[in-house]
Amino acid sequence: VTHVQRMESMSIDRRFRTIFIAGPTFNLLPDDDLALAALRRIGEHLAPGGSALIPLFIPSPTPLHLLGHRRSHTADDGSQLSVTAVSEDRDQSTRCQTTVLCYELTTPAGTHSEERPWLLHWYTQDRIRELVEAAGLGVVTSRSASGGAATEADTAWSIIIGDPGG
Repeated sequence: VTHVQRMESMSIDRRFRTIFIAGPTFNLLPDDDLALAALRRIGEHLAPGGSALIPLFIPSPTPLHLLGHRRSHTADDGSQLSVTAVSEDRDQSTRCQTTVLCYELTTPAGTHSEERPWLLHWYTQDRIRELVEAAGLGVVTSRSASGGAATEADTAWSIIIGDPGG
């Protein structure tokens, strides 16, 4: 069964021993308020003793020489899809990076292009721990991308969260 709902308002009529947030999905929540709401909903859906795995990362700014650089892929039918990072704004105070991407699809029928913002919101390890605790949960462990204990120097890590009492 697939459930399609917003993370911060998720409401499913059951609890789970394990919840896995895929890839950088949590970084797509645009601010701490929605992250806290999502963590609360995750907590509401954990079975007793259950845990949730949340991968996190701090995005790197797009190098200036790559802004305006077009990347393309041509399919077997000759259609071409390209993406170009047009601009980027990075705000350290809100921990948000918004990259405007221009997508272009060219087929025999013509070309369609569309610009879309791609917002990434990141967390320090201290800040995500504060949010987890505010949601009534605890961080069971924090692991680096290589599998060791996460350190403040890591820009990619995962946390496993659950009931702080066990």
